[in-house]
Amino acid sequence: MLGLSVLSASDFIKNRNYLKAEPYFTSSEFKKELHDYFYNVQALNGIYKDFSLKSDDEKVTYQEIMLSKKVYDSNLIKKEDEIKNKYVGDILEAQNLGNKDEVNRLIGEKNKELDKLKIENTKTLEDMKKEIAEYKTKDYENIKLALKESIIKYYIIRGGNNGVETNIVDVSDVDLYVKNNALYSIKFPDEINMWFTGTYKEGYFIIPKDIDHSSYIYKNNIYYNSVKQRIIKEVVIGAASFIIGVIILLFILKKNDKETYMIQMSAKWNQDMPLDLSIILFLLYVRAMNGYIGKVVFFYKPYSFMQFLKLSLVAFFIFYFFLSVMLVIKLIKNKEDFKRELKRCLLSRLISTIKDRSIAQRTKSKVISIFMLTLLLGVATIGVFIGAISQSELITKVSMLYMFCYMIIMLLYIFKISGFLYTLIKGTQEIVSGNLNYVIEEKGRGDLFKLAHNINNMKAAFKKSQENEMKSERLKSELITNVSHDLKTPLTSIINYVDLLKKEGLSKEEAKGYIDVLDRKSQRLKMLIDNLFEASKIASGAVELNIEKVDVTALLQQALAELHEKINNSSLTFKLKVPKQRIYANLDGKKTWRVFENLINNILKYSQPKTRVYIDLIEEDSKIIITMKNISSYEMDFDKEEIFERFKRGDKSRNTEGSGLGLSIAKSILELQGGNLSIEIDGDLFKAEMTVPSSPPVP
Repeated sequence: MLGLSVLSASDFIKNRNYLKAEPYFTSSEFKKELHDYFYNVQALNGIYKDFSLKSDDEKVTYQEIMLSKKVYDSNLIKKEDEIKNKYVGDILEAQNLGNKDEVNRLIGEKNKELDKLKIENTKTLEDMKKEIAEYKTKDYENIKLALKESIIKYYIIRGGNNGVETNIVDVSDVDLYVKNNALYSIKFPDEINMWFTGTYKEGYFIIPKDIDHSSYIYKNNIYYNSVKQRIIKEVVIGAASFIIGVIILLFILKKNDKETYMIQMSAKWNQDMPLDLSIILFLLYVRAMNGYIGKVVFFYKPYSFMQFLKLSLVAFFIFYFFLSVMLVIKLIKNKEDFKRELKRCLLSRLISTIKDRSIAQRTKSKVISIFMLTLLLGVATIGVFIGAISQSELITKVSMLYMFCYMIIMLLYIFKISGFLYTLIKGTQEIVSGNLNYVIEEKGRGDLFKLAHNINNMKAAFKKSQENEMKSERLKSELITNVSHDLKTPLTSIINYVDLLKKEGLSKEEAKGYIDVLDRKSQRLKMLIDNLFEASKIASGAVELNIEKVDVTALLQQALAELHEKINNSSLTFKLKVPKQRIYANLDGKKTWRVFENLINNILKYSQPKTRVYIDLIEEDSKIIITMKNISSYEMDFDKEEIFERFKRGDKSRNTEGSGLGLSIAKSILELQGGNLSIEIDGDLFKAEMTVPSSPPVP
């Protein structure tokens, strides 16, 4: 219905001139006919007045003869110049080559053509006068015949002596004649004054009622009136179709989503498209349909299947237009949807991509360059068509040269990129299949080179990670073995000595000795379990720190004092080097004291007897560095990083007492406080270095 109303409106706009009172007689077609008719009347009663009564000498004026001679002479000179120009190039070329015979031959041919032209063009003034007289006589006869055969009547009153010029027989009162006999009349100078000069005063052009029904004027008048009646019917049909269409549309919009499923799906398809692409498609389609509707012929008989196709196409356009309007209304109502659609636009994505700092500048430059080159390819393609239409060889050649260069450059670039991509795909397949020793060839420059380099680095990192994982599994196995051994040793001793205590006949001294052993072993077991729990708490982050400003120098000296008895009982000589002034740090005093205790106990357990132990404390660059160095009593053939693993001991025989958790706990405590613990091994020299951030002294 809406499509039918659009076709009706379009046909009404195209043919609205037919709705005038006299559609044909007010049309430009009829006005042109009147103009030509008036020209003939004017000529017959002007330059050809009493033409049949004149002699041949009187029919032609001197000015006409001179004008004809001027035109004749001008044409003759033009033809002579054409002949001379025809030979001038060849004559000059022959002269430059020194070929006199050829020069003479060409000059002879030129003179022959000039002489022939003069012989063929020897008109005299009398000949020209005769030709003009013949032309005017023929024109006079044609005008008379045209006026005689025309159904248009004229009645013109000349100025001055009020002479009348007419082709109406026996008319005394022209106004009465027009009233009784005219189907249509036009009076001048009121309506067509622009055609008149001072020669004429007034007059009529008249279409009589008894016009011949086979004449083109009668047929045109009937046709124009039929079109007028058709347009009136179309206006009624269009208005009714529009009202019905709007009513049906409103009825459909009130339905639920299930009943308007097709509309909902079509609207979703339209909304899923990027907004700028939708706008471009909409404008292109509207432009195409506007041209189509403006040219399509729909209202005609007999009816045919093509009319159904035309109406279906217009109806589809109306439906698409309706969906677009719905989308616009939705975006106007919901600002958030509008902003989201703007972000989804292709132009917005392109701008975001160009602005995105995460994309390499080289890639951006390549994308922009390819985009511009492709855009110019489109211009070159259009240039080929323009050159073909305008027959411009320069435009065509330049455009085709650009298209050829573009294809060559793009093909080379595509082959290069494809080859590199194949190399990357092959390399990644090798790595995925487990060949971690495969190295992708890194060649050229650009982002693909960086990608190959990054894949090789990722492969190397993965390989190292795999090795570390295997190492971790090995350490985990050793951990289970070590913790089982360390827990089992004191527990076995406890069980054995309990069995001994159960025997009868033990003396008090023997029982007391067994109890002392049980006490030591149980304390040893308690220490292992406490250390295990402490290491677990530190690893899980559940440990709480009581951070306060601590004098690190005093704390280190306190730890040495607490272990003074053990130090004296050993054969080791401790060399302490600390500054006299106090050095402060924000630490948990108890936990840090535990670090010192663990490290000093390790020194006491694993140092070579009768050697020196060096402990230094310095402050530099807002850091406090504590270094402890001792000589190991056994060969240190282990990885210095592995010594920090839980239950990992430098003493592989595990003959000395220890949990294997001391260094791990010490390192974790320092790291929780922003410090660090590192180990250096140089032959038998074992060096532990603690670092914690210092703080300004207390004022």
